[in-house]
Amino acid sequence: VLVVSRIPVVPGSIMRSRPIGVLVMRDEAGEDEKIIAVPVDKLSPYYKDVSSYRDLPRILTEQIAHFFAHYKDLEDNKWVEILRWGENEEALEFIRRGIKAHGEKGDP
Repeated sequence: VLVVSRIPVVPGSIMRSRPIGVLVMRDEAGEDEKIIAVPVDKLSPYYKDVSSYRDLPRILTEQIAHFFAHYKDLEDNKWVEILRWGENEEALEFIRRGIKAHGEKGDP
């Protein structure tokens, strides 16, 4: 989950957030989804009116897509193709599927 935030956080931190969209991609391993979220209102009221990735500045969504389109450029035999953006309802569905798949694998 990529949390768009004005709050500086240490990478790997856990932050309560809510999904606002999903970036659907394909890479050498198959389809890959990147959930885009914002902090819950209690942590940052700055995003209280953001309910969709479409509510973010266009330059920000372009920067996010550009990052994910190129973050594997220096790795051999790796590639990424950006397919599309999806709304928060689709992001929630991907989250539900991930939780279900994780539970079915029996991982702790």
